Amino acid sequence: MTKYRTFTLVAAVLLALAGCGDDAGTEKPRPAVTPGPPPEFWSAAADTPQQQAAVAQATRNIDVCALLPRDTLDDLGLGDIQSITVGLDSCRAALGETDAGEAGTLTWHTTLLPTLTPNRGISKQVADVSVLLVPGRDNDPRACGATARFPSGAAFYLGLAVPDRDSCAVADSLLPGMIDRWRQSPGQGTSPDTVDTVLLGADPCAVRAKLTGTTDTDELRLTQCLFRYRDETVTVSYEYRVPDQVAARSTEEKIDDRSVFRSTSLYDSSIPIYSAAVGPELPAGSTAFATRVPVVAVTSATDDVARQVMSQVLTLFPQ
Repeated sequence: MTKYRTFTLVAAVLLALAGCGDDAGTEKPRPAVTPGPPPEFWSAAADTPQQQAAVAQATRNIDVCALLPRDTLDDLGLGDIQSITVGLDSCRAALGETDAGEAGTLTWHTTLLPTLTPNRGISKQVADVSVLLVPGRDNDPRACGATARFPSGAAFYLGLAVPDRDSCAVADSLLPGMIDRWRQSPGQGTSPDTVDTVLLGADPCAVRAKLTGTTDTDELRLTQCLFRYRDETVTVSYEYRVPDQVAARSTEEKIDDRSVFRSTSLYDSSIPIYSAAVGPELPAGSTAFATRVPVVAVTSATDDVARQVMSQVLTLFPQ
């Protein structure tokens, strides 16, 4: 099968799945894991907008927590797992504890990146994957940031802060296994630590199918969609947010009988931001530092456009 045909078939399946919303108020069994693309998918450069969109959606569908399963964390010898918490595209593990009470932490997230152009750190190749290891400030060995980028443009970042260990050496030992697991495309729900929500694996650009006359921008992101509509640049964001922050500095309004909260940009008070919770709070202890709730947000230059786009976004997440 040619590279183009593989991308086309994967795009058709992934984008169809990404556009489906769930009833956020209904208790449902854990969904079956959706099969991902074949390992060679990640080794092909994405040259067209369609291919780039397919890579983005395949990346959204990867269960990031599954890249470092619990048995791998146990084998690090850093002590017992204190907690594993999740973000929409990230996972965080706290391990062990020193005499001073300091736990080691590992945080990893999925992303999309252009070709790596390092100005510090150690660059290397793991097969066809570009890797960059950067020690902490002032070359502090207790902290390290590791980036791995596939030829497709999909990537992940691993940040470590490990007391009394060379964090970059720990990261270097973990990367080959993480890369191998990525190639297997573990679907959302593979890890028992991943929490199912309506935003997990969802494409923030799905709303464009409900709007007439949208055009692309040059920016492609996993949890945000930027596009032109009615001569304005619109940003649709999916995130997990602390519940109290949804209504902070905001006024409540109704759009199609749904509660939304209007605020303005911290940098320009003329730019409206509309936010709405689209699902129940994640379970206590599943997110770091505070409980969070799935939220969609729409930003544009005018209220009229932002409200219209938000109206269509909300139809993706019926209640």
